[in-house]
Amino acid sequence: MEKNIPLEQAPPSYNSTQQQNSNLNQAQPLIVAQPQFVQVLPNVLGMVPSMATCPSCGVRRKTKVEFEPSTKTHLLAMLICLVGGICCCCIPYCSPTCQSAKHTCESCGAYVGTYKN
Repeated sequence: MEKNIPLEQAPPSYNSTQQQNSNLNQAQPLIVAQPQFVQVLPNVLGMVPSMATCPSCGVRRKTKVEFEPSTKTHLLAMLICLVGGICCCCIPYCSPTCQSAKHTCESCGAYVGTYKN
């Protein structure tokens, strides 16, 4: 009762599968990507336009400065008015040193920061 099975339909021998599995167990090269460290310079803002990195578009260039009245401006105007200089109480509103400097990006117009002196 022996069956003659043609060689093409015969199952593979155990020796040939061991050779194929030995190729799978070979050590593969390990590739490790090193993290890239990017040094970000801090935004140092002042009363004049300064170099800053925009948080919105990521461009580093000079900022545009607009002066806005702050609490300090209103208190100085009230103090001048109480001392007797009713006609001089508008001086803090005309002087940029009494106001806060609002920095915006020249590229996209996004808010960068405020300098309060």
